[in-house]
Amino acid sequence: MVIKNITLDFREMGGDSEPKTVGVRDGAGQVIFDEFFFNNHPHYKTIFFHDVLNDRDRWKKWVKWKSYGSTLSKIKLDKVAKHTDNMNAIGLFRGMFVSNRFKEILETANLPNHHFFELTFVQGEKVIDGYWWFCFDYETGENTVDFSKCEYNLRDHKRIFGENFSIDIQSYQDYLNIFYTTGRAIQVTELVFNSNFDSKLDIFGTQFLTNQVYISAKLHKKLQEENITGYRAGYPIFELGYIMM
Repeated sequence: MVIKNITLDFREMGGDSEPKTVGVRDGAGQVIFDEFFFNNHPHYKTIFFHDVLNDRDRWKKWVKWKSYGSTLSKIKLDKVAKHTDNMNAIGLFRGMFVSNRFKEILETANLPNHHFFELTFVQGEKVIDGYWWFCFDYETGENTVDFSKCEYNLRDHKRIFGENFSIDIQSYQDYLNIFYTTGRAIQVTELVFNSNFDSKLDIFGTQFLTNQVYISAKLHKKLQEENITGYRAGYPIFELGYIMM
């Protein structure tokens, strides 16, 4: 059996906060999650805001779109917010708010298990439609990451628990045990996927390990060609490895 170690060509993806692009100058995003929103969307509040800091199993509801996704309506926009293809929202912990145009491109890509939920915004007295909550399953690494070959950043754990804090992570369960014991997930400085990972995906997100969303170079190029607005993409600060058998 021939084993090859390759580097995956992905970009980290996030919302754009450039005022010229999004219209808002404070960096907080175009979308405002206020009490009106939470009162009308109790499911969202329960999943992402209701006593979640005291629940170490909260992440289990954030992994699968069927647990967290739903139709959303009349989400408040900042009065000066521009209507970009990707709407930047502080407080949107999973998925993306995308325009019809962005959705059409995503539907041609190789996506993880996902669903598009209709959503509307309200800006002043005007209702803004033509947007979707793109929800997708996030990667925990349980079956797709070689934990023994990853490299880990222990800076925060050593700061909190002392310089003698050490780890021996050989498996997904080892990784989870540290999270449940300390209450903090360890971030990686090198993420190594095994051959179970679908390296042909055009977008994926990590629940632990990096807590980032990644897009393929191919999808990034397509977004640039179609002048999709409201997102940023850059090279990962660490290597995404892949063991191919």
